[in-house]
Amino acid sequence: MRFGPAAPGPLVIRIDGDPYTLLVPDGRTLAGIAAAGQWPQLLPGLLADDDRAEVDARLRDPLDPLGMYACWRIILGLAPELYGTDWWAASRLCALAQERWQDWSAWCVKHGLDADTASAHRIVSSVWGWMSDGAREDRDLHKMERTIFDPPPELRRTRTAVPKGFSEAEMAAQARQIAAMAGDDE
Repeated sequence: MRFGPAAPGPLVIRIDGDPYTLLVPDGRTLAGIAAAGQWPQLLPGLLADDDRAEVDARLRDPLDPLGMYACWRIILGLAPELYGTDWWAASRLCALAQERWQDWSAWCVKHGLDADTASAHRIVSSVWGWMSDGAREDRDLHKMERTIFDPPPELRRTRTAVPKGFSEAEMAAQARQIAAMAGDDE
């Protein structure tokens, strides 16, 4: 990981050793994706056209080891570069900023941050700064830290648990559905 966030523009990532280009958008767009919890908009969504077509084809192939679960794991590894923190923390912080837009925006104005041009990394950091400014006691700050930065329950147990939608049965059902759709196209 480089120091600081990935800048808007091309970011080369590797999947199974092969390079793919992720087109990193502006901070507001990335923050919106995190606020909505829509990680597939990052991968495969932000891949360059040719790379997205290749990854989409791989995702449709039930025999290819690259599936949505693998994409989700890649996002977990990529999020610190895009957001400066783990995916779940970025998602929680961005959702809070979106929910309480006026309060957070006022805090940004008071502290000289232009949220319209800030990177996603800076947006996430500023939301945490806004929240921690409101903590009255250390225990309040510690409770907020746990609420924001602790992994979700499916990762907390083993850090490798399967999230909802990715069990063996669910993945097999999705593979059958994708294979059926691919058969309809031919």
